[in-house]
Amino acid sequence: EGPNHRRHGNTLISRLSESSTFQRINKSLQTTPKHFLCQHSYGCVHYVTKSFIKMFGLGYLVQGGVKLLGALPRIYRNPSAVWHAIKHQDNFKLGAFLGCFSAIFKIVNCLLRWLRNKDSEVHGLLAGFLAGWSMLWYKSSTIALYTAYKLAEVLYFKGISKGLLPYIRCADIIIYSISTAFVFHVAVFEPHNLRPAYWNFLLKVTGNKFGTMNRRLLEPLYKDAARIAPDFWPDYDMRYTSLTKDSLLRRS
Repeated sequence: EGPNHRRHGNTLISRLSESSTFQRINKSLQTTPKHFLCQHSYGCVHYVTKSFIKMFGLGYLVQGGVKLLGALPRIYRNPSAVWHAIKHQDNFKLGAFLGCFSAIFKIVNCLLRWLRNKDSEVHGLLAGFLAGWSMLWYKSSTIALYTAYKLAEVLYFKGISKGLLPYIRCADIIIYSISTAFVFHVAVFEPHNLRPAYWNFLLKVTGNKFGTMNRRLLEPLYKDAARIAPDFWPDYDMRYTSLTKDSLLRRS
């Protein structure tokens, strides 16, 4: 029965891809104009559309898979959790981010080739800048920090290759260490700005050490340092300190 089901599924997919409507739309997109400097096989509109659909689908499936895994423990008590995980708005947001990022980057490059009739590294710079705004669909400090770290790494090694920057041994490790230190700084002083999933990850790997910090003491330096747990106060051993929550409130 298993092979029959797989064969039936493959037949449905092949029928969909071979449908006259799909073929007609695909062929019309393939025959759109293409600049002679473009490296893609078919027209620019086909190139951009295909990229958007592919990356949107990838983002939706990846985020949907993560949500589905998180819903597994609740399926027995609440079967509708599967449906909620599949249609969660975060799935659409990640798909829209990846799809728009890829499509904007490629359409700007193609458009600049048509307008300037030449290719240039500046095209990639402008396309990347405009594509970056697609992150408004999926605001993630983790992705932003990772891309900033990779950008610093790429620019540094490009500077070395052009003789503009000195070679420093283990520079990539140093850059990564700085970005990690930045994340830890945020985790101490403003953890509310971290994604909840990443904050929970830090709590697990540190044995909840980040969660037991008394951030009320940091509020004179960082106004919202204790926003994530405003009522938390550690269970101090009063043999070694006279500091209490009430005494801190009186001082402030």
